[in-house]
Amino acid sequence: MKTEVLGARGEPLSRHTSLRIGGPAEYYVRVTTERDLRGAIAIAREHELPVFVLGAGTNLLVADRGIRGVVLHDDWAETSVDGAIVTASSGTPLASVAAVAARAGILGLEWMATVPGTVGGAVHGNAGAFGRETADVLVDAELIDLNGDSWTATCSELAFAYRTSALQGTPIVVLRARFRGEPGDRAAAVRRIKEMANERMAKQPLAQPNTGSIFRNPPGDHAGRLVEAAGLKGATRGGAMVSTKHANFIVNTGDATAEDVRALMRRCQDEVKRRFGVDLVPEVELVGEWDDR
Repeated sequence: MKTEVLGARGEPLSRHTSLRIGGPAEYYVRVTTERDLRGAIAIAREHELPVFVLGAGTNLLVADRGIRGVVLHDDWAETSVDGAIVTASSGTPLASVAAVAARAGILGLEWMATVPGTVGGAVHGNAGAFGRETADVLVDAELIDLNGDSWTATCSELAFAYRTSALQGTPIVVLRARFRGEPGDRAAAVRRIKEMANERMAKQPLAQPNTGSIFRNPPGDHAGRLVEAAGLKGATRGGAMVSTKHANFIVNTGDATAEDVRALMRRCQDEVKRRFGVDLVPEVELVGEWDDR
């Protein structure tokens, strides 16, 4: 079996996640075109290997033992504009979608500039910020399964809910998506992006490796407020620490492991449950080969 076509073996995924944590990929392949993406999926299917699609590496906690099968690093970034609709390939950073829209005088997509992920990840997890989310602006998405069959799904067919979609837990891969904004003033869009970016920098620990918000906000409350009220701001486990700037962030202070982060997450969940009776649901996605899975 010629598995060398599947790319590098044992690539440390800590090099490709925003938390700088993650064990090795059994096979790692980076793609920059639709043809390469489709080809990698076909080869993985031929060798009956599972596929995990990695985008910007945000919102992920990759196990210390790594990920089995093919880690397909989607670096395919393309955008186009038609009226007030921006079409973007799955590996396009959301910040690029926001910038393209702003330059075209399209309003309503500025919030994407503050989400450190890609189009594929945003559709997969219904990413959002500043009171907006992917479901609010998505027209449709082109998808592909591991058999190589592709189709277009409308926003309603993706069954979006808070930070979730029908794609989670499935082997379906996003190819591209279309987002609808509103015709407007270019200067206003650029100004709003700068305002949002400044607000994000003031409130979030962007200077330290992190994976974005660790927990989903419970109805009518904020996860960060609950964690802080439980006295856990600054709490540590190994090299992982609950951020002293925003308690819904866990940062890597230098040598954190995935187990450190998971243990700190559980401590936050247990203490918030004990003190306030609230179950904190992880927003970060745990992937890979965990010892208890």
